[in-house]
Amino acid sequence: MALHDTLHFAACRDCGELHPIFDSAVAFLDDAGIEGTDAYTQFLTRHRAHHIASLWRSGWELRADRPLWDPLATLTFEVTDGDQTYVVNAMRRSIEDGRLYQFAPGVLEVGNAEVQIDPHDLRRGLELQFNPQTLRPMKIDRFLAAVHEVINQIDADDLEIAFDAADDPAVSIACMPDATYDDLLARCAKIFDPREELPRVVAFLRDNRGADGLLALRVRRDAIATALSA
Repeated sequence: MALHDTLHFAACRDCGELHPIFDSAVAFLDDAGIEGTDAYTQFLTRHRAHHIASLWRSGWELRADRPLWDPLATLTFEVTDGDQTYVVNAMRRSIEDGRLYQFAPGVLEVGNAEVQIDPHDLRRGLELQFNPQTLRPMKIDRFLAAVHEVINQIDADDLEIAFDAADDPAVSIACMPDATYDDLLARCAKIFDPREELPRVVAFLRDNRGADGLLALRVRRDAIATALSA
């Protein structure tokens, strides 16, 4: 069961541990589901004499110390019982072990979002657009400066997120807004020769506007776990 599909948890308040609640109607469809259901049953058996509560995901913020595809990544997220919020750390001690879920009162505080773009890939892409000809380095530098100037004016909260980065849950991918794109085009018209250079630059920008293009915006929102008194 993927974490983003895991909404409810059984929690032992005595031990500070919890476990995803598996739907038995779905879990037995494959071997992974069977193993997950077995682990859940073992959790309930170990804590049957303890104070068990029901918790569920609170928001969708997620922090990881490694890429999400790494099975040894430690994941941090919020859950709640309806009255109080808790921070969960889900970790594995080794690749053979299942995840251990531990929780404590706290919140994940999300800092200000930062809009980024990859200048190295953008430079390389523009150079390839003119191959075998070359652009003067000064013009490429002016172009990159213009890109940074226009994205620095973007409010990250106004962006429409296309998808989340697979290697970093703190990063989302968004397309450049129309107004920002138009501003960049206007600035390029003042940098490049209108007959020889500008048409190629415009074609390059048009071809890279999508969420998978070189103008894709990386929106980073870092979350910090803050402990609360129990």
